[in-house]
Amino acid sequence: MNEWNWNGARWWKCDFHTHTPASDDYGKGPNQKALQKRSAREWLLDYMQAEVDCVAITDHNTGAWVDRVKAALVELESENPQGYRPLHIFPGVEISVNSGVHLLAILADESTTSDIDSLLGAVGFPSDKKGSSNAVTTKSFVEVVDAIVNAGGIAIPAHTDDFNGIFELTGTTLEQALNHKEIFAMEFVNLAYKKPQLYLDKKVGWTEILGSDAHHPCGDAQHQFPGSRFTWVKMGLPTIEGLRLALLDGGLSIRRSDQDTNDPNEHAAFALGSIEVSDARYMGHRENFTIGLNPWFNAIIGGRGTGKSTAIEFLRIAFRRMDEIPEALQPEFKQYGQVYSAEENSGLLTDDTTIKVTCRKDRDRFRVQWNQNGDLEAIEKEEKGQWIKAEGDIQQRFPVRIYSQKQVFQLAKTPLALLRIIDDAPEVNYHAWSESWTMEESRYLSLRAKVREIEAGLTEEPRLRGELDDVKRKLEIFEESGHTEILKSYQERTRQYLEVEAWEEGWAGTGDRLREIAAEIVPDHLEESYFNSDSTPDNELRGIVNKARESLGDIRTSVEGLASRVDEVVSKWYKDKDESAWKKSVDTASQAYQELKENLGREGAADPKAYGEFVQRRQVIEQRLNELDERKRQIQELNSEADGCLKRLLRIRRQLTASRRSFLESVLRGNQYVNIRVLPYGASDLVENEFRQLLQREDRTFERDIGSPDGGGLLGELYGKDESAEVIERNLLSLKTQIRMVASGNYEPGSVADRRFAAHVSSLMPESIDRLNIWYPEDSVEVQYSASGDGRRFQSIQEGSPGQKTAALLAFLLSYGEEPLILDQPEDDLDNHLIYDLIVTQLRQVKLGRQVIVVTHNANIVVNGDAELVVALAARGGETQKECEGSLQEQQVRQTICAVMEGGLKAFEDRYRRIALEGRHVQ
Repeated sequence: MNEWNWNGARWWKCDFHTHTPASDDYGKGPNQKALQKRSAREWLLDYMQAEVDCVAITDHNTGAWVDRVKAALVELESENPQGYRPLHIFPGVEISVNSGVHLLAILADESTTSDIDSLLGAVGFPSDKKGSSNAVTTKSFVEVVDAIVNAGGIAIPAHTDDFNGIFELTGTTLEQALNHKEIFAMEFVNLAYKKPQLYLDKKVGWTEILGSDAHHPCGDAQHQFPGSRFTWVKMGLPTIEGLRLALLDGGLSIRRSDQDTNDPNEHAAFALGSIEVSDARYMGHRENFTIGLNPWFNAIIGGRGTGKSTAIEFLRIAFRRMDEIPEALQPEFKQYGQVYSAEENSGLLTDDTTIKVTCRKDRDRFRVQWNQNGDLEAIEKEEKGQWIKAEGDIQQRFPVRIYSQKQVFQLAKTPLALLRIIDDAPEVNYHAWSESWTMEESRYLSLRAKVREIEAGLTEEPRLRGELDDVKRKLEIFEESGHTEILKSYQERTRQYLEVEAWEEGWAGTGDRLREIAAEIVPDHLEESYFNSDSTPDNELRGIVNKARESLGDIRTSVEGLASRVDEVVSKWYKDKDESAWKKSVDTASQAYQELKENLGREGAADPKAYGEFVQRRQVIEQRLNELDERKRQIQELNSEADGCLKRLLRIRRQLTASRRSFLESVLRGNQYVNIRVLPYGASDLVENEFRQLLQREDRTFERDIGSPDGGGLLGELYGKDESAEVIERNLLSLKTQIRMVASGNYEPGSVADRRFAAHVSSLMPESIDRLNIWYPEDSVEVQYSASGDGRRFQSIQEGSPGQKTAALLAFLLSYGEEPLILDQPEDDLDNHLIYDLIVTQLRQVKLGRQVIVVTHNANIVVNGDAELVVALAARGGETQKECEGSLQEQQVRQTICAVMEGGLKAFEDRYRRIALEGRHVQ
């Protein structure tokens, strides 16, 4: 079985029809003599190898091997040899009835060979024909069935559609068999076989099972073998009572191997394994309170005040989901997360309360923990039997869904709370969306901040342009004095000379740098002490090293030669430069400038040096203005990028609405109870507060200018008769544009009702306007329900009764998801019709793909919802304790349901359709 030995029901791989060497046709064929000598031990290992969990020994008209197989199983259990796995034995026999029909009798676990002999005697089977299928009973088919039932067994017609099957009968004989109330299952081999019309007319509906009817340890084209055909049976433990109820149950508890090839024990990748509470006020005080869970449907029942809801709320605390409780319910739920105070007589925790929840996730085992002091590791992972710290966010790694009935009802009144639940769905992937939004938002705000930073440097442009005009006028004075050519030539040649000097510095030392490189090319010799001179491999390596050093030495010589060539180039450069016409022109310009300076000095004229300073200053200013022009270009580019961010943010925001819509359309397609529609930017009740926060005016001032979505002012223009996304986006863009115009002071007279509003907006920090630019109202959802539950005539949920509101939201919550779903008393406010049609029906489907834990007082949910595990709680001595736990097939569980849950017996009657069996098999 699965490595997780969970509580409650599981699926058991059962073979209801097998033969041992006690049947005279076992091993029929060329090797029959050898096969007839197989031991009971070998026979059991055949089925263990086939991974069969339960085997009914049904030899032809004998129980000779029952005791032998039981004894061999005890030996195997104690020895645990290779190939051993647990196996359950159902004693039984295949009886040949006087009509020729074969009938399987499956008896209680404790039945022995002697009990089967007694049964065969009671039906008049010849004692000297045991093991043979040729002889028949003296009793009729109906009488044989009665004898099997009186022996505490289950009667199952064998291979009904094949040789010696009951469907070979006709007329009265078949009709009597079909009318027998104690037959509720049949072995049916060929699904394509056309059942008799009488069977169809009577609507008998026997549960169809499949057995191997194996007469050989290994199969071929002619023979079935262990594991070749079987039936999955859902039971808590394999007992005759559990088997009987599973067969009565039919499709909920029986699956044939030829109809379902998957292992039904596969469950959701994430499931809770157990919850353990210690030292709470009313739970786990004397000893730890622990509930082991089932991977499918877990029902927690009990009377009022037994701690059922407390267990659920402790799960909420452990998984850090107390913040999901609506604000309106916070006071009521406060006690669950509060330490007991004698003064106030409230609180369900103590200073020492500890909550531990084990989880199965992707085949690994985790433990989520909480205590009041916070000194427990929040998440631990089991590694080789030890618990070690694990990282991560609990809500993100373990996304359980926990809803109380009151919480569900509150969701109907607060659409935004429902929107948060929608966003939690993996299909919406709000976390990834939020990351994309935040990244683009940060980029936009960063770009706008960069623009303002650059714009701050542009403030000196007017001053620089004025100074440039002054410098140009002074230069004109010099140039008008008749010395223009000398001054211009001197300035030009001076700039050229400085540029050439800078160019020379960049490469003049290249020869020395090459010599430094050459000196480092050849490495030192190897350390000889590490190598053996008598070793051939070592000597070979020495030779390779020496060759490498020689090659590197040649390269060093070449580099040194290149350095010398560089020196020659440098030397020739200086010589050619000094002899060039350009150098002569530089010298000439310098000499002419010096002569002009001396002449002007003798004449008392202005110093020509000032001309050079003005020229230099003009160059500095022009360079600075060029830089400012470049900054303007940068601002244009940054603004263009910021505009691109705004467009992308709008697309991202639209994607969120589209994801929400797509998710709802997918999960609610065809839902008969609820319809949920996303209204883009529809959360109008939040708009005014959000808008005022952005404008930093959260008081109620400036109402004429700010207004409200359903009134005047700026917000009054946001929503109109047409509330489509396109219209709202257009109105929102107009609103943002108006605010930007007011902030800049560039607004039309009369567009602002209160000048103080304009003054306030213009005083806002630019970042506030940036954030306004990326603001979009939140979506809303419109929930509709169908009062008739037939998918017609949907109307607003606000018009519904409490029960209709709860039903609509439950229909949604049950319609999607794979993570564990925990519901506390979901049936409150619902009538029985809704409970069955909505909760029971959906629970049967939902639990196939996710774990469900339900606290309930309604027996219909537990019984007809097909709970795999029922945990009944009781309060004794002021402390919550378990009354019992197990599957529905267990008598104590059924008795407890009938005792503590109103309508318990009726629920079992509805589920197990054989009224005649109610007294024995239901209570």
